Amino acid sequence: MERVGIAIAGAGIFVRNQYIPRLAEISNNLFILKAIWSRSQESARATVEIARKHFEGVECKWGDEGLADILDDPSILAVAVVLAAQSQAGISLKLLKAGKHVLQEKPAAASISEIETALLSYKSICANIPGQPIWAVAENYRFEPGLLECKKIIGYHWEYDECPTYC
Repeated sequence: MERVGIAIAGAGIFVRNQYIPRLAEISNNLFILKAIWSRSQESARATVEIARKHFEGVECKWGDEGLADILDDPSILAVAVVLAAQSQAGISLKLLKAGKHVLQEKPAAASISEIETALLSYKSICANIPGQPIWAVAENYRFEPGLLECKKIIGYHWEYDECPTYC
């Protein structure tokens, strides 16, 4: 089975202390960490140095050119977006437009209006790209048994074809 290529957009402390160790624990031939991107070269290099202890071939990407490399790389199928709130929605939408699946850390955006605009853009992307890239926010409460039961009780449900993964 071919391993899925993934990247991380963000090189801060949460990526260093949480993402890299957790990915190392579960990597067992499931995926290849292809790249880590940051706005700054210094941050990207420091985080890649840590990641290479577990993922030898991970590449260091930074700035607009590095992001373009990830967008254009057909071997990268999914990207974890772990950035400041004011940057997350914009970067996520660029990745989604390029056909990448996105797991985005919370908060999803810096404001309600920003996320509402982003959701409209995502629906448009889903309508225009075959295979609809998945955009999921890294919030696991939606899988809690109590919340799932509440969903049943109130009768609320999502239609899969309405791009529900942003919930």
